[in-house]
Amino acid sequence: MRTLILALIVCLLPPTAVIAASTAPPTINMPSLTDMLAKNKGNVLVLNFFATWCPPCRAEIPALAKIGREYADSGVRIIGFSVDDDTKSLASFVSQMGMEYPVYMVGSDIAQAYRVSGIPHNALYSKSGNLILSEPGILDAATLKSLIEKLLEH
Repeated sequence: MRTLILALIVCLLPPTAVIAASTAPPTINMPSLTDMLAKNKGNVLVLNFFATWCPPCRAEIPALAKIGREYADSGVRIIGFSVDDDTKSLASFVSQMGMEYPVYMVGSDIAQAYRVSGIPHNALYSKSGNLILSEPGILDAATLKSLIEKLLEH
């Protein structure tokens, strides 16, 4: 029932964003948020929750991948979290989209723990690990770049 409700919510969300890419198969064993923040201390961290069947997600991912490549040497890390439940489909999607950042398959329990209310959902963390933004919907590439630039300056 929760899955159906989440799917309905996602379908009702207005499309709003860009697209991203990767070639490695998804990783299933996801580190905890605490571990992820500790490992990426000193980097700006973008967490993107998505599904392969979500049109706004598919639209957003290419831009995220491009931003990830553009800012990789500047200390920006993007991590994808798929709410799909088919590993093979996800692996194919990651390859097709050219997603060059880590992608984890997560269940609805993990999405709820991150307070994901709809997909796509993006969270942005500062270099010191502070949550700057966490919201559903497509995050415009220009807006994300502007936020990243400000966070890299501090």
